[in-house]
Amino acid sequence: MANFSLEMSAAISTGWEYAKKYGLLIAVIYLLLGIVTSALSSMVGPSFNMADSQAIGEAISKGDWSSLGNLSQSYNSVGANIGNMFGGIISTIVSVGLYNLALGLMSGRYNEVTFDAFKLPFATYLKAFVVSFIVGIIGIVALFCCVIPFFFVAPRLILAPVYQVENPEAGIGESISAAWKMTSDNTMSMLGLGIVMVGVGIVGFLCCCIGVYFAEAIQLFVMIAAYNQLKGNLE
Repeated sequence: MANFSLEMSAAISTGWEYAKKYGLLIAVIYLLLGIVTSALSSMVGPSFNMADSQAIGEAISKGDWSSLGNLSQSYNSVGANIGNMFGGIISTIVSVGLYNLALGLMSGRYNEVTFDAFKLPFATYLKAFVVSFIVGIIGIVALFCCVIPFFFVAPRLILAPVYQVENPEAGIGESISAAWKMTSDNTMSMLGLGIVMVGVGIVGFLCCCIGVYFAEAIQLFVMIAAYNQLKGNLE
């Protein structure tokens, strides 16, 4: 098997170059996604405000566990769960489409931001959703076992959904295994790249509003650039 190492600076530089060309339109897509998911939560689930926070604080201070339970149940309603479920489905659809778009832009398959990237078989969306779900569960288990294992496991599996999108014929287990193999000997580099991406998100947050969504576009392209560097390890 080939031994390709992640070059963080190259991945970041490549991600930035593509973000400069296509990031604004992708940021708009992320913005619309945020609006839609927020609207779903507000329409079908109760909103949390300062008065509710004070009521919870008073219930805890008084040891009024009955009132606290009632308040908790009001935010665990069926409507809220339905809103979160639909929000998660929409987020998955958008993420899969954007992975495909970024892969296509970097490979030359697409030369502009196009919604054709979202025209994928239902099975591709379903597999990518299951892969993301399993990776998330593995990450949670690693986190509960101890914080340290999480930082070794998560970087090794984060590229699994991207592999699934580029290789729709692959099985779910195959995609997770492929991500683990391609990041072999690159755990610390992937971890470092993850820290940089968190930093990009923080800067975007400080820039306010659209800056957050443009930061997500940068993170998207950086991730795909890293994937393109490491997928040669599967050959």
